Amino acid sequence: MAFLRGRQILYASLLANELVDSRVKQRKPGIICKLDVEKAYDHVNWNFLLKILKDMGFGSRWIKWISFCISSVKFSLIINGNTEGFFQSHRGLRQGDPMSPFLFLLAMEGLNHMFRIANANRWVKGFSAERGRSGSIAPVICR
Repeated sequence: MAFLRGRQILYASLLANELVDSRVKQRKPGIICKLDVEKAYDHVNWNFLLKILKDMGFGSRWIKWISFCISSVKFSLIINGNTEGFFQSHRGLRQGDPMSPFLFLLAMEGLNHMFRIANANRWVKGFSAERGRSGSIAPVICR
């Protein structure tokens, strides 16, 4: 949430607190799922990402290019000023790569799709929260 213009980094935490308070006041049971995506770039599963690309209709040429870009990276360590060996990564996206934010969003779209399926099958459902200290809270639902 820190990257959205006009929003503060603590907005997500305040929203989660308001949702819990609202459910307690209404005395309604429920489950709230708040995902922490800190260091999420480091944990993107390449096979999952490539499957999402295929499912979204990306052509095989694009998928091969993206696969090459994310899997051909090699890292080395600098110890006491000396470069020590190289090793390959097996998951994650490179920080600073201009393509990484877009690939991360595509991976998150796969997660969003799973939530939409769960909502459509009524395995989960959204709810609205009462007005709290921060004013109106939009309905929380998988869309």
